[in-house]
Amino acid sequence: MKLLIVDDNKYVVEGLKSQLDWKELGVDEVFGCYRVEKAKEILAGETVDLLISDIEMPGQTGFDLLDWIEEQGIDLETVLLTSYADFEYARQAVRYQCFQYILKPVETETLRDVMDRMIRKRRERRREKSLAEYGDSWLSHQNIVKESFWRDLLEETIALRPDSIQRRLRKDHLAYQPDDRFAAALICFEPAKASEELGRGLLAFSCENVLCELAEGAGTPVESFLADGNYQFVVLFRITPEQTVGAVKGMLEEFARVFSDINHSDTHCYLSVPFQIPDINHHLRRLEEIHLSHLDAQSGVVAEDESADPPPDRYFAPEIEDWGELLEGGRLEQFEQRVRLYFETARTQEAVGYRQLQAVLADWSLLAYSVLRKNGISTYQFLTRIRDQKLLELSLRGASSMERLILEEGQKIALQLHYLEKPDLIIRDIQNYIGEHLDEVTRTQLAEMFYLSPNYLSRLFRKETGIGLSEYIQNERMQLARRLLLQNKLSINQIAIETGYPSFAHFSKQFKKFFGMTPGEYRKKG
Repeated sequence: MKLLIVDDNKYVVEGLKSQLDWKELGVDEVFGCYRVEKAKEILAGETVDLLISDIEMPGQTGFDLLDWIEEQGIDLETVLLTSYADFEYARQAVRYQCFQYILKPVETETLRDVMDRMIRKRRERRREKSLAEYGDSWLSHQNIVKESFWRDLLEETIALRPDSIQRRLRKDHLAYQPDDRFAAALICFEPAKASEELGRGLLAFSCENVLCELAEGAGTPVESFLADGNYQFVVLFRITPEQTVGAVKGMLEEFARVFSDINHSDTHCYLSVPFQIPDINHHLRRLEEIHLSHLDAQSGVVAEDESADPPPDRYFAPEIEDWGELLEGGRLEQFEQRVRLYFETARTQEAVGYRQLQAVLADWSLLAYSVLRKNGISTYQFLTRIRDQKLLELSLRGASSMERLILEEGQKIALQLHYLEKPDLIIRDIQNYIGEHLDEVTRTQLAEMFYLSPNYLSRLFRKETGIGLSEYIQNERMQLARRLLLQNKLSINQIAIETGYPSFAHFSKQFKKFFGMTPGEYRKKG
């Protein structure tokens, strides 16, 4: 698999080349260039699978490149980079069916996650294409084509109009008719519990195999099985006089019972009323709404036409102030007990819907910000670094994930508060960090590194050492410069850079102010 990176800033290109272990991800060769014209030359001469391109470039833009790729009929997956969050850029990215749209600078974890998903999609498309062209049998070919058709409907890459759908059916040689009716099942698992028993890939494999086996045995064969996000799957059934919605529901009830035993967690199934192809997403959205209002439900099947509207929102609020007092008082064990008790009670009171979890997350985030700010900790840097983004996404899908998120973040906050109780240790760590990064260290960098607000950091350092932070950094730089001058191995210009002074004139001026002579005079004297 080959990757092309296009950006007019060569440091961005070289940085992205080295930011990940591309071989480990399955990328055999990485090309880089700084102009669209050069990118076209590479694409004309190489079979490139993946493209990462900046949007804003002098001359021709990233969108100009995508226009050319479209005209040439080149098949690849694209990620667009931009320094600005612009709605028009996002709209254009959708038009070109780009895989992702990322703001610069690109964080390593974000890049790894996006590329991992894009590479898996590319492999899957290769597999589908290979089977479509050289399939082992007509049946396997038809199954792949069906899956691709239904997935494109779900992702709305096919316009949900009868004429567009009929054109696609003719192109794919699928025998569906305009008046054919289908039913969709949405199968959901609570993320935290599901991930404990089976990994995501094994969960999908097991779920599909068990479901298809039961469906065949019940005479309700599966038309298509599709993963739909984290721990959630969409299953399509054709509805005929012989294969009724009632028969499908009975089979799903058996599946929920069997698979709950296999996975040791609840299996939630939601079944639509019969529909024609253009209406699929309307019914899936309704099933999603039912699921989000039944997050605390036990295993079983809920039918779209049997589900009552969700009850009016009622917020079962956590004792958030008590949680804060326990955290600040260093009573982590009692904090964890109160959090677990809250979620246990919320489940018994059936107060674990999507909006409830949103409100709990908001309350917890406000508490975390308040506790951190009160103790001089830089709230944004600290929470940004400790917050697990995948767990954050899953926390709104189930109470167990929300409970785990709060417990993990609470533990990290408690450890940081405990660390603040040892100012001598903090100062020693800061001094060690300064010593290892004299060529680049700043007060802002130290504040981000130790999660302290810059003003609090400066006050603490002066209180504990008796001198200002900037003065200490300058002293350390001058002492290092003095030692390097006496060693006589580096030029004075190199020593200036090593000690954090890109400007030779500024270094020389500071050195003379500190030692009473220029660096050159000091070296001669030594």
